[in-house]
Amino acid sequence: HFGDLTTAHPTVPAVEGAPNVLPVDSERGRAANHWHTDVTFVLNPPQASTLRSITLPPYGGETLIASSAAAYRDLPEPLRRLADTLWAEHTNDYDYAVPDEEIDAAHAAQRAQFTSINFRTAHPVVRVHPLTGERGLFIGGFAQRIVGLSAGESRKILDLLQAYVVRPENILRHRWSPNQLVLFDNRITQHYAIDNYDGLPRRLNRVTVAGDVPVGIEGKESYSIAGDASHYTPVAA
Repeated sequence: HFGDLTTAHPTVPAVEGAPNVLPVDSERGRAANHWHTDVTFVLNPPQASTLRSITLPPYGGETLIASSAAAYRDLPEPLRRLADTLWAEHTNDYDYAVPDEEIDAAHAAQRAQFTSINFRTAHPVVRVHPLTGERGLFIGGFAQRIVGLSAGESRKILDLLQAYVVRPENILRHRWSPNQLVLFDNRITQHYAIDNYDGLPRRLNRVTVAGDVPVGIEGKESYSIAGDASHYTPVAA
């Protein structure tokens, strides 16, 4: 209904017999427990993501969804002018859920699978929504470096901008009900799965809709640095 579907993920296996469905399963690690926009390390990340609740813990396990458009509007004018000029390199080549000292054999295998194809893509830090024309901060956990700056300089700027995304005023906290479907616009939101259910089983199924190539305020499109994601997603018109 919304457009062509992607396969489940560029590197992670789908549900058996359902190539478009990614299991977001606590048994496979806490990969979603960081602020991110889905699959921004490819040239054309999904335009929309759907999550459906399959197994829920008796408490906790909520999903936070933040408006990156509201974050952009919140920026003071000097910061907004700076953000308008910046590009960020997004990559899957790091572990975003487990500190190095906590990695066991299972986590190491998950990390190796997640990074089995190295993707690096440069996106505008301020993305223009293709339908509404809204501007939003297009960053999140996969954004690792500002183009033209050092890693240390990049981290300071990304953390500063990210702080506006995760202001409580910009966040919806969704408490799941059984067999519930939630759809969000992946082009102008970030999300976070709260790990507050003490290791109890939690599983959602994710299906994503193919997206267009992001465009910055000057009309320049994102560009790929490494990794071909054509097996994962077509490019939406």
